[in-house]
Amino acid sequence: MTELVPDLDRPLKLHPLTYLDEGDEVTVGRADTNSFGLFPADGAELLRRLEGGASPNEAASWYSERYGETVDIGEFMEILDELGLLVKDGEEVAAPVKVRWQRLGAAIFSPAAWVFYALLVAAAIGAMIYDHGVVPRYENLFFTRSSLVILTLGIFLGQAPWLLLHEAYHALAGRRLGLNSTLSIGRRFYYVVFVTSLDGLVSVPRRKRYLPMLAGMLLDILVVAALTLTAAVLHSSTGVGAFIYRLLLSMAFAVILRFVWQFYFFLRTDLYFTITTVIGCNDLQTTARQMLHNHLNRLLRRPDRLVDESEWYPRDRSVARWYCWLMLAGYVILGAMLVSTAFPVGIRITELAIHELGKARSAIKISDAAVFLVLNFWEPALAAYLAVRAYRRRRAKAIQETAVPVAVK
Repeated sequence: MTELVPDLDRPLKLHPLTYLDEGDEVTVGRADTNSFGLFPADGAELLRRLEGGASPNEAASWYSERYGETVDIGEFMEILDELGLLVKDGEEVAAPVKVRWQRLGAAIFSPAAWVFYALLVAAAIGAMIYDHGVVPRYENLFFTRSSLVILTLGIFLGQAPWLLLHEAYHALAGRRLGLNSTLSIGRRFYYVVFVTSLDGLVSVPRRKRYLPMLAGMLLDILVVAALTLTAAVLHSSTGVGAFIYRLLLSMAFAVILRFVWQFYFFLRTDLYFTITTVIGCNDLQTTARQMLHNHLNRLLRRPDRLVDESEWYPRDRSVARWYCWLMLAGYVILGAMLVSTAFPVGIRITELAIHELGKARSAIKISDAAVFLVLNFWEPALAAYLAVRAYRRRRAKAIQETAVPVAVK
């Protein structure tokens, strides 16, 4: 930890801070590093006093007069330092955050854009009513007899652009609010996912957080509508046009499957973040996991391994009492599907591919079977790698004991 200023009569230097008042609590932090803490209202007022130029001793005296209580100003300064709010010796004060693509984000979610989106979806619904052939159905996934073509064009390469656009809509919806974002690859149980991080959302009012959270699902709806309309134009085509028609419908149905996946909210999907924001939770998933951990350790009579429940956010603790069992049921169901369906299908696919490799007499057929295997197993292999890496990081973090608090109580 950085050595703090020993002279408590000397004003502190702080980086530019943002404040979001939410009743009895205030979210305070730095937009440039996405480092935020949840302060009680009186703690935020004390911080504002320090930011205004009062020395720590002056701010502590003011706090005592204002609230009739004493404050450990040294401990308070340590918290500020852990959150990275203090300017360290030799460090420059953070420059104002510059957000790229902010105008593009504003244009994409402008009133004119919403009118266009509504017309696009209405036109797609009209096309489905007029031509039942473009109505989404699972048969659309099998748009050719070649399994390799289905995997590469329909599922793998055919979904990559829409996945990236899904995350781009999250990012642009946040950037229109002046928030930076990062894109990374993550894991949800045995699924590999792209993840857009918008940590700065905690610094904007709750009502403004919903669009960035749901923007990806909006994009999915628009993609399905656009693919359906384009396919409707090509319905009577032959040759290459007929192939493209089937390919578009296949991609549209695959997007719908990803849209439905968002309802697995216990996997921390877009809907999970939306729902937890609506009900006022802070970190429901972690609290639910720790609550299950405590239930198990009480059952096994291992009190030394219990998590301190006093550190849980009150609303998280209240909701986690029933959500932890729902989350556990979800993981049990997905685990059962993994054992009863995914493993047998994977074994069968491997057997068929190996059989094809054994009787293949040309480089094309050998390549076909080999690529088929790679495309089928890259996701579980990557998910396993990410799980191992996450486990090693948790072990290292537990050894170092350098966790930064997310709330000030």
